[in-house]
Amino acid sequence: MTEDKLEVKEYDRPPLPKNWLSTVVIIWLGQAASILTAYASIYAGVWFVTETTDSALMLALASLCSMLPQGLLAPIGGVVADRFNRKYVLIAADAFVGAMALLMGVIIAMGHVSVPLVLIMGALRSVGEAFHVPAMEATLPLLVPKKHVVRVNTLNQSLWSMALVVGPVIGIFLYTVVGFQMVLFLNAAGCAVACLALSFAKIPNFHDESDEARHPIASLKAGFDTLRADKALLILCVVVMCMMAMYTGINSLFPLMTYDHFNGDGYAASFIEATYGVASLVGIAVLFVWGGGRHLLRVVAFSGTFAGLILVATGLLSPDMFFWFAVLTAISGVIESMFNGPLLAVVQKRVPPEKLGRVMGLFTTVTALSSPIGLGLAGTCAEFTGVAMWFVIAGVVVTAGGLMLGLLPSLRKLDREVAATFDEVDVKKTNHQVEKAAE
Repeated sequence: MTEDKLEVKEYDRPPLPKNWLSTVVIIWLGQAASILTAYASIYAGVWFVTETTDSALMLALASLCSMLPQGLLAPIGGVVADRFNRKYVLIAADAFVGAMALLMGVIIAMGHVSVPLVLIMGALRSVGEAFHVPAMEATLPLLVPKKHVVRVNTLNQSLWSMALVVGPVIGIFLYTVVGFQMVLFLNAAGCAVACLALSFAKIPNFHDESDEARHPIASLKAGFDTLRADKALLILCVVVMCMMAMYTGINSLFPLMTYDHFNGDGYAASFIEATYGVASLVGIAVLFVWGGGRHLLRVVAFSGTFAGLILVATGLLSPDMFFWFAVLTAISGVIESMFNGPLLAVVQKRVPPEKLGRVMGLFTTVTALSSPIGLGLAGTCAEFTGVAMWFVIAGVVVTAGGLMLGLLPSLRKLDREVAATFDEVDVKKTNHQVEKAAE
């Protein structure tokens, strides 16, 4: 039996910063200030829309405003990240979000608060994220040794998980006690801290200096071509989009599952959300300590497959089994936290660093646009099937996606190729083994 020869792709990278660990810590602390205060202002806005309109449609519209601009503009953000110094792109994106939060806070302090203003605020923040996310995800792997790429992704992911736990508490508390405008002023201050941290961080000035990168359309096309030319990466992207669309829709139905199926109240719904948030932090801590190993797609496939099976099991619970609902939610929080970090590392190791911003921009678009698709699908279908049965259906689809990630020959080969890039010694060893097997 012979095995295809591995296509080990090694790309030139800028030298690591001398004190790379302190650089990562400085950036992380700055982003923590920005992301936590951003989520506080987001939840304050959600609470304002809830109090003002009491409309599920308006809440859905608010969610759409906060996701759609990022999904549509992320490819352009990726072009900018590859064309210019990524450090300055990150600072500009954080500064833009902070300036918009400050402006909105001043307008609200003058007594002109309204639902349309909150929707505009969400859309503008999403525009800033469209430029920030590709630049950050293209920068992080250049700041750490190869073996720590999953860890630095996990560290970044931990901020979003903490924001899900802390953001609603801070946002709604400050909104109630000191007013909406103060939450926005806090967000502006958090963005200022992020800009200050980035200005002190020693980030390599690494970007695409080719003539192609100077022309936005040609540069954007090059990003598409990079993704399209790598069949395995393209398949990975399609499978992940389908899985994330189903999972995003399910996440929006958790409160309804608590209320309708398990006959719970607001406290029960909050308990489930908190359980998931805390469990995801536990999973992130495990992944950070472990590092994900070398076969990263195996970790992603395991996470996706078992997350889907848990959804199926959740949908089959009877209404008197709320305790097991909480247990399964906690397990899913741990398992799902091991999906994004290794997945991003696969893309980051596979794509040339000078084109990584564009590919991460396209990847951000895939994940961002899967959210409204999933929300629309879940909201429509659950009306006909019932919430519990939709958990089962979505779980079957997610499980199938996870199995595909682990079993498709092209993705198994991709996993071996990525594993071979961790260090040059192993690259030579792996190629030697494959050539010997081929003989």
